[in-house]
Amino acid sequence: MDYPPGIAVPPRSFYRGVDRLEPGGTVPFNPNAVNVIKAKALIDGTGAKPLENAVVVTRGSKIVAVERQGQVALPEGPHVQTLDFPDGYLLPGLIDSHTHLMFGVPGASYEEIIEGDSDEIMLLRAARNALTHLKSGVTTLRENGARNKVTFNLREGAQRGYVTAPRLLLCGRPVTISGGHFYWCNQEADGVEGVRAAVRELVRDGADHIKIMASGGGTAITDLRRPSYTVEELKAIVDEAHNMGKPTTAHCLATGSIVNALEAGVDMIEHAGFIEPDGSYKFHPEIAERIAKEGTYISPTVQTGYRGMEALLAKQGQGPLPPEDQQRLDWAKGKCESQLEFLGRLWKEWRIPIVSGTDAIASFGDYCIGLELMSQAGMSNMEVIKSSTNLNAKALGVGHLVGTVEPGRDADLIVVDEDPLRDIKALRKMAMVMRVGERIV
Repeated sequence: MDYPPGIAVPPRSFYRGVDRLEPGGTVPFNPNAVNVIKAKALIDGTGAKPLENAVVVTRGSKIVAVERQGQVALPEGPHVQTLDFPDGYLLPGLIDSHTHLMFGVPGASYEEIIEGDSDEIMLLRAARNALTHLKSGVTTLRENGARNKVTFNLREGAQRGYVTAPRLLLCGRPVTISGGHFYWCNQEADGVEGVRAAVRELVRDGADHIKIMASGGGTAITDLRRPSYTVEELKAIVDEAHNMGKPTTAHCLATGSIVNALEAGVDMIEHAGFIEPDGSYKFHPEIAERIAKEGTYISPTVQTGYRGMEALLAKQGQGPLPPEDQQRLDWAKGKCESQLEFLGRLWKEWRIPIVSGTDAIASFGDYCIGLELMSQAGMSNMEVIKSSTNLNAKALGVGHLVGTVEPGRDADLIVVDEDPLRDIKALRKMAMVMRVGERIV
């Protein structure tokens, strides 16, 4: 398009939201609106002791004051809304480091959804899933893989105000080998030159980060026990992404894929499955030590498979399971038990930076289950809260915007009725969800 003299050409990222108030989100409903939020206590995401009798003031999309009640002059006028939660606990909005918005069909396989649904149906479902997650307190999410331009279109719709969604950080299509995990998202790439071209294509389309399928996964024709890309190919992806200012994250179920990803210098590892070539789970202290030395973030997605295991256990309580279901239950138990053990060791023995992610595939809005499992693995409730807010924001590159409750940050806030430091399950039910100054719940 040719612009008349005197009209500034908008930057390429303008319509993606990168240069707006927040990446991937919607413009606040009223930039002059003021909220005065009072709560029994504030847990600000930094790990600091809770602030009792807290008051937070927001103007437009931003937090402008955080004080103890009675220690700050509160704004008045018809533009001021007071939200009083005398028994409530105020926290930063939660952050999910790993979702797949186009899915969310309980009981359906990848292939059933891929073969049965058009991109348009996936887009409609993604909009529903995004809103469901937002209402559960997730005000920022990182989307880790969808077909074609489904999530790019969702973000465009959110920016235009057609749908209400969390802040969306998108990879678009994951980079995978020919026939690799999520190959049907349509970003297969092989060889050094092929993967470099794929990264450039994704950044052109609007990717905020590059997701790499470094091992097989749940896709039917892949092998989750073995790495996919070579170290040389992974290094090329990371180098190209970093050259273009984009971070990387790698899906790593196979132990070999974790080693390859570390060798390539990826910024985050998803799952960290420690699955051996024979299919067994085996923790490797020397690999954990290297993760800690590199400072690589881990998104363990500990709740994947947990709900399915619960359902099978409930069915078992009603009588003997059919052999196929018993086999599935045995596998799910081994998977979930190993995930919890490995997470606990990564955290307690090496203090590796752990961030919370659901790998939401079957359902959305169930974010708190992962936090409860992180607590079971040995993290304190304060550490879990920090992982799901402040640390996650830093890991995803939006720590300057969200993750803590302090002046200058975006007004992404939640309130719950019980103290999550006493019982992390308090985060299952939201009394309030606010996204860039607009109350959603």
